[in-house]
Amino acid sequence: MGATIMWIGQAGFILKTDAGSLSVDPFCGTAKGNSERIYPPFIEKGSVHVDMVLSTHAHWDHFDPETYADYVIPQTIVGPGTCMKALEKSGLAIEGIQLDRGQKLEKNGFVITAVPADHDIDSVGYVVEVEGRKLYFSGDALFTTTTIVPNAGMEPDATFICINGKLGNMNYFEAARYCKVLKTKVGIPTHYDLIRHNTENPKEFTDAMARIAPEIRTFVMETGVEYPLETILGE
Repeated sequence: MGATIMWIGQAGFILKTDAGSLSVDPFCGTAKGNSERIYPPFIEKGSVHVDMVLSTHAHWDHFDPETYADYVIPQTIVGPGTCMKALEKSGLAIEGIQLDRGQKLEKNGFVITAVPADHDIDSVGYVVEVEGRKLYFSGDALFTTTTIVPNAGMEPDATFICINGKLGNMNYFEAARYCKVLKTKVGIPTHYDLIRHNTENPKEFTDAMARIAPEIRTFVMETGVEYPLETILGE
């Protein structure tokens, strides 16, 4: 069986292979401040265990101890320095591996590289190489030189890109332009569906891609569906 990937809302994904499993930015917990979830988590408590969680930064919808304790339960949490401080503060008995911008980790059949993302003080995106493919998860990121210049021409097979255009994220048009700069093969919109008043229509992204970069395939994932990676890539 080849690699599969599931979107669990916001910027959260679960990636499985025969060799291992990881989750990027899973968020199944309680919204903080004045925010409100549009729908409850559909993952049953205690039902998902992964080798690793990759956290792009320490904001509550990307680093969530409630999720790690009850929903997407990891053996290891990987993230930049602020995430390691948040893990220590949480009191969870989970191994932490610090991975800052430019650093690489090989674990459980994955090669993971932390790349710059302009959002928080040490925010990262992740390039995950698996089964001969290169997957790029932007995390939260602004369309600025801090994000663009180090990652231009990366040529990922698939880019999972934030499109909501609020609270420190690029909007759908900027996301389409970024996909073109990256020279990605497929663009997948994320971070638009879960938090009320922080949403976007993914069709805006796919329409922008059709205008700006018609050579790039787009794919809109449904939450809770486990897709073979070949389906996402159109192979």
